[in-house]
Amino acid sequence: MFNLLKSVIGGNKKAGLPIELPEAFPLDGTEVETAPRAECPHKPDHIKADVNHTGHMRVFAASDEEASALEAEAMRHVRGKKTVFYGETAVSAYISGPPPLRLITITKNGDKLCTYPFFNLGKPLEARITGITECRNGYEGQLEIFTKGSTLSFFDVMYFKNKNLYYPGKEVKVALSGIAYVLARAGDASDNDLAIQYENGDVDDYVFRGMVKEVLEFDALGGKARAVEVPLRASADSAIEIHICVTQNVLNEKLRKGDYVSGIMWLHGLVL
Repeated sequence: MFNLLKSVIGGNKKAGLPIELPEAFPLDGTEVETAPRAECPHKPDHIKADVNHTGHMRVFAASDEEASALEAEAMRHVRGKKTVFYGETAVSAYISGPPPLRLITITKNGDKLCTYPFFNLGKPLEARITGITECRNGYEGQLEIFTKGSTLSFFDVMYFKNKNLYYPGKEVKVALSGIAYVLARAGDASDNDLAIQYENGDVDDYVFRGMVKEVLEFDALGGKARAVEVPLRASADSAIEIHICVTQNVLNEKLRKGDYVSGIMWLHGLVL
């Protein structure tokens, strides 16, 4: 397994996606900076327990043990690092793997806080921040935004760096994408196409349904995956076209443009 992981995480092989597919690269090279001052001092609206990323990693690994091995191997093949100083506290993010699917590991003064995947495909979207939820570790968070007539919540992969810049009412551009926990073919379009928060998940987990606009295959973390473009319809009047990462662990059969699918996904992204 490790030889295969090295070839994917550490190699120079390109993902094979067309260059016109939108990509956002949050980290390149090695950078160190001081945390920005707050534009408008504001405490998070909510404090919650730290996010459990086990479910996010299990879509790529066959077991928790394999997921842990994948995280450890990724740290041996880091492609970029960003360190932000909050006073004497050094918070670093290590990024591993080629786009569009990467792993980000966050450390605080050298101690690991978390590792999570980032599917970095997303079209710029105008939005307004309406709420901020911060994890107890202080460096992970979720943003609630209002965009295209509806409210969405997503996990911000760059919260560790930008948290001082957020406040309710701020106008921003965001790039959103999804990682599917579950995906299956569905019937034709219906009134049930509205995306809703998954009642047994976190605020950034959504049940969705819609028609596939595009399917592109790529190599991802030791296996194959697909970038599936579908509409995320959070209101009856508008939809957001997003790309969802679908691994072989989630669905190991062909998908085609025009298929109707339904599933549950993790919505994440970053403020551009």
